[in-house]
Order: sequence, then structure tokens, then C-alpha cells
Amino acid sequence: MQTKTVFCSACDRDVNIVITDEPSQDGHANLHDSELVCLEIGHECTGNLCPVGATPPTVMAARLVRNGLLAAMEEGIVTRCEACGVVAAHMVIDHTYMTCTECGATSERPTTANGEVSGEDRLA
Repeated sequence: MQTKTVFCSACDRDVNIVITDEPSQDGHANLHDSELVCLEIGHECTGNLCPVGATPPTVMAARLVRNGLLAAMEEGIVTRCEACGVVAAHMVIDHTYMTCTECGATSERPTTANGEVSGEDRLA
């Protein structure tokens, strides 16, 4: 991974980013290419599209989890992953979505009977 500093027009300042490594081997279509990941995604961000990575903040947060760069993430919850079926820690990326730390799949957060987002099984 390469770390760089670039200017973010939304924050009006320099931010730290990571450019992830490309896969080391040829593989199936589910392998990710290199991705640009902003390490400073968070409450200071404005707008619905990150000008550095040209993605919504939710997608940038999911990239943080998928690439093991959890420093800026909120606390997580433990629940069964819809994609891999493992009971694992999921990092909360916004009010309605979470990303599995085992397989990197992003899914909706569990809700209560009232339709509210569940806060049970929070990580310590």
C-alpha cells in the first residue's frame, strides 16, 4: 500500500490517502483492483460524494474496513454475516450499513421490531 497526501476540495485541506496494492495473481472477477482509500473520512466530510475517491462516503468507509484500515471507524457489532454466514465483528459505516471484518461484505444493520437500528451486541 502507498500512502500519499492530496488536497480535498470538500474539506478544503490536505488529507492522507492510501492506494491499495493490486492483487498479486490473476484471479476471478471478484478480485478488487487498486483502490483509493481516504484515511480521514468522517464527520468533517461534506457533501454526498468524496471528491478524492469519487465515491459516496459510505463506499469509502466500506473500503476502510475491507482493507483493514479501521482507525477512523465507529464501534462495531457482532452478528451473523449475510454473505459468509460467520458470526463476526461488523464495523458500522453509517446509520444503516455495516461491513463484515471477515469477508468485507457490506450489508444493512439489523433492526428491531419497531424498525429502529439495533444497538445490541456492541463491541467493547
